[in-house]
Amino acid sequence: MPEEIGLFEAIYTQRAIREFKPDPVPDEMVRKLIEAATKAPSGSNRQSWRFMVIRDYELKRKIGEYYNQARSSRYGTGAPPSNIPAGRRAASDYMAEHLRDVPVLILACIEHDGAPSTMSRGGSIYPAVQNLLLAARGLGLGSVITSLHKRYEDEIKGLLGIPENVETAALLPVGFPADGARYGPTRRAPVHEVTFYDRWGASK
Repeated sequence: MPEEIGLFEAIYTQRAIREFKPDPVPDEMVRKLIEAATKAPSGSNRQSWRFMVIRDYELKRKIGEYYNQARSSRYGTGAPPSNIPAGRRAASDYMAEHLRDVPVLILACIEHDGAPSTMSRGGSIYPAVQNLLLAARGLGLGSVITSLHKRYEDEIKGLLGIPENVETAALLPVGFPADGARYGPTRRAPVHEVTFYDRWGASK
């Protein structure tokens, strides 16, 4: 295991990594990622998250096919849109075309009672996903949150034997960053542009 980094260093330097070395990710590291995910809060502390670890090449290949079909449906042949910087576009293209070669795919899921999907349900899984992403950064691994696979939710659930009362929330490719794929710092809107006080639109 690499030396651990501080919480705020992880937060400020975590970024989407879409290109990976072929090196295998040890089981102990994957366990550590999922353990970090399970430390997140969830509604009524139900802890109804479930994580599928996918290493099988053929399964990754099939998921990659669904992912690329969803990507084409959403963006067309010019995917992704031209307002995304060329470097990020190239990395996104590369990841989509090589999803089968990513060392590990982690599918974050949540069990439910059959009610329609809501943002509230997401509130019980996405904090766990963020914990996992931060843990990956802390361990020197790269990842990125993706959800295009959800356009083929039923097919992917069938492929993996996921029950009907489980919804997939995010597909997380995980691996050691390829040469040239770097962590942050990230560029974000400054706090004063996204913060209001007491009334919508009111600045301090």
